[in-house]
Amino acid sequence: MDDRPTNQRITQLEQENASLRRQFLRMQNGGVPDRPSMQAEPALAAISPVGSQVTVSLPPNIGPSPIDHPSSRGSHPEFPDSDHHRNSISLYHGPTSAVYDDTANSGTGEENAESLHSPIREEWTRHLLFAETARQRQLEPLNFAAGKLDFDEVDPEIGMHLLSIYWSRQLYTAQIIYRPVFMRDMACGGPYFSKLLLNAIFFTVSKHCPRPEIRSDPEDVTTAGWRFRQRFTELLRDSFDKSKITTLQALLIMSNSLFSRCDERSLSWLYAGNAFNMIIDLGLHVLPSPNKMSAEELEIRKRVLWGAYSIDKIQCLFQGRPPLLRHMNFKASLNFLDEYDELDSFQDITFKSASQGSAIPSLNVSLLTKLCELSTITERILCELYSESQSMSQRHSQKVSEDINLDLSKWRQSLPPQLDPLLHPNESVLLPQSLCLLALSNVLTILSQRPLFTGHNHPTNPTTAYESVNICTTAANQIVQILRDYSQNFSITTAPYMLSYATYISATIHARIVAQKGRNSNSFQLLMLCRNVLHEHQHLYMAAGKAKANLDKLIAHLGIEVADQQGWNGGTGLSDQLAVQDTMASVEQPGLHEGVEMGSPQLNWELSDLDLEAIAQGFRFDGELHYLMHPVGI
Repeated sequence: MDDRPTNQRITQLEQENASLRRQFLRMQNGGVPDRPSMQAEPALAAISPVGSQVTVSLPPNIGPSPIDHPSSRGSHPEFPDSDHHRNSISLYHGPTSAVYDDTANSGTGEENAESLHSPIREEWTRHLLFAETARQRQLEPLNFAAGKLDFDEVDPEIGMHLLSIYWSRQLYTAQIIYRPVFMRDMACGGPYFSKLLLNAIFFTVSKHCPRPEIRSDPEDVTTAGWRFRQRFTELLRDSFDKSKITTLQALLIMSNSLFSRCDERSLSWLYAGNAFNMIIDLGLHVLPSPNKMSAEELEIRKRVLWGAYSIDKIQCLFQGRPPLLRHMNFKASLNFLDEYDELDSFQDITFKSASQGSAIPSLNVSLLTKLCELSTITERILCELYSESQSMSQRHSQKVSEDINLDLSKWRQSLPPQLDPLLHPNESVLLPQSLCLLALSNVLTILSQRPLFTGHNHPTNPTTAYESVNICTTAANQIVQILRDYSQNFSITTAPYMLSYATYISATIHARIVAQKGRNSNSFQLLMLCRNVLHEHQHLYMAAGKAKANLDKLIAHLGIEVADQQGWNGGTGLSDQLAVQDTMASVEQPGLHEGVEMGSPQLNWELSDLDLEAIAQGFRFDGELHYLMHPVGI
């Protein structure tokens, strides 16, 4: 009989050893050992804070408090596999590698695996992470008041204001940073904070900050935050060749800003590509079982991975390039356990000129989850409809488009009522991020139909053709409705670039209808409105200016005459124009305000007698303009 211990038994002994070390350390620091009740119940013992390596009872375990020493956590013996170590070395080598360890996952029985993923353990982890986040959020102002936060020589008051802007403008870029550990480690020099990441954040949000102190030229708003970019470039020289979570986060955040604000597409693409390589190098795409890593670190890695996945899909979508991160290569659930951000109050800073009175939930966890789900559909569109090597028959192309459109319909139906103000106006929580999410879904609906009108495989069946045009027009109209709702509740001039891009896609559909139906059609008014939105956004995003220029080329190519007075009129407020357009649209197209089912076979009254060949030619010309190559930003 072989008396050698199994890997499972070794793991159990290591956990017991770590538990004893933690309890001994607590007693040394005047704390108390784990409560007996936690050890008396086997089911709870497996999911206790000991197993999760995150506790809520001792300040040294969870970051600095006003009385904690900033360096205590860095040398804490509670972390035998320290976060510093995990955050700076290569972790992943797959089965084809000579260094792959075939014995690493042996000896784990089904019973043990079930206990690791039990509902009881998951519920415990949710409460544990929520409590830890709540504690760290309480410590933020205390650490700020105590002068513990490292702002890299930026005035603390300005630095805190910039961070507040960043946390408030969350859809996906801010979610790749797990706020409680970033702010905790900002106070103690921990592994999830770096000056490189801090300066990337500052540069990203500086365009939304009106303070002249952050401008290179106090009179020129376009110079806001340039010193943060210079500092970022300086710090990157020492970090670019080392795989670290904070480095890849900084690269992704800066990549987005270089896209939308600066229109530096090549540099942005290179930054993002390096970040995605770091994700694989660190093994973030393959999450270990809960017993091998703390609940906190698992949550961090999931947010970094899925946030990066969404950034990849959006950037590839707007650049017309193949995705670099593929869902098929992931081993990570889309299940975020820290739900503190779900009901945290929404901060309308930079979204409104005046703060609102009532508190509403931010719904950040639901927003991130639904964005990630939408990103998987985006991957299908990129790989199955827009791949360079994809050469499919008309029947196959139509089948793929139908499948993707069905996925989009299911995704829309699965949205919680709080996130869909178009379908559930009385139950929704009106958030700028949810409106942007809906705009992106309508963009994908349009793009899923576009291949039916490009190349030589456009539909020969008139019924199929008109249905596809109707789907695109309905989606384009919903984008205009989103613009209208956004302008009524928030400042349209400071909207995230995602809404600007959706505006452009909507305009390309309206332009084709106008080319067929003339300037007296409702689509002409909607086209002018979209053009005016892009004109206003170009003051904030250089990419919006390029999108407007491409739209003007398309308008000229289609023979649409646009007089100066029908373009941007600086004397008329954009919100007023949106209100006028909404009134006009409600009379001529009632479906614009209703919860329209995407893909409805009912034809739009304005779409009869369309020249399908002319529309196909218009789409081909649009492809020559590379209209997908426009960025998205925070």
